[in-house]
Amino acid sequence: MLSKLIKDKINERFAQSGFGQSVRYPKDCTALADHISSTCKTKISGSTLKRLYGFVKGTQEPRLYTLDIISEYLGFKGWEHLLQSLDKSNSGESMGLEKLKPEQVRKGQNVFLGYEPGKKIEVQKQGSNFVILSSNDRKLLMGDVVTFGIIELHHPLTFTGISRKGESLGKVQVATVSGITSIRKD
Repeated sequence: MLSKLIKDKINERFAQSGFGQSVRYPKDCTALADHISSTCKTKISGSTLKRLYGFVKGTQEPRLYTLDIISEYLGFKGWEHLLQSLDKSNSGESMGLEKLKPEQVRKGQNVFLGYEPGKKIEVQKQGSNFVILSSNDRKLLMGDVVTFGIIELHHPLTFTGISRKGESLGKVQVATVSGITSIRKD
């Protein structure tokens, strides 16, 4: 399922086109699919959009090809470019209710993050880094040491650094489709 942020961008683009308003019901996905197909000169089905909007349950992540079409519709070269535009890891923005900066977490405090489909991560601040205490995402393992900039609802989560058993794995991005759906600290 797409994040609220990306759905909002699609709805805004669709409304500006004059062909539709926003996608509120499953039937709206057919009109949106027609508009995306004609705009991008590439076919996308209404049933695919129904899955991306969460009207129909899908069992797997959307294909990159589909995400690239959505990105092109929004004016980006591809999915990676769209994600880069949403990446808040290097942002200097101030903290709001839906954002979390590492410096706003005390040493020993836990942070709980959620994103679709049913993924949950618990990290604990230890010094200037965070250690993953639990994760049901296969990319992230218990004991991984991670760093990040800003965590913001409905945006992808970018770990600017990840170290596993002393070996650097570089930058890792998760929640790239749904965005972060919950942020909580104890």
